[in-house]
Amino acid sequence: MRPHVAIRRIRLRHFDYSVRMGEGDVRYERHGLRSMAECLHDAATALGQAFRDVEVSYEGVALGCYSQPTLEHDPLLLARKLEALLAGRDARRLGR
Repeated sequence: MRPHVAIRRIRLRHFDYSVRMGEGDVRYERHGLRSMAECLHDAATALGQAFRDVEVSYEGVALGCYSQPTLEHDPLLLARKLEALLAGRDARRLGR
């Protein structure tokens, strides 16, 4: 079973995230982080090396499975990739 990191944007430069195992209860959560990248890094640090892969979602949208080292060591690059995925999804939804 993989941990799932669910990120939510509360307002500009204010993000929360939670970590759960599968459909289980929240095991860890953090509030008031300044960016998606900060959430990714913090979650990876909290998980440690106990898990190789981590599922990520943003505002309820599944964004895929990524390695724990990627979340920890390349959070800015991964955040840009996830933001591009979200932008592409929104563009397709709007028929662009």
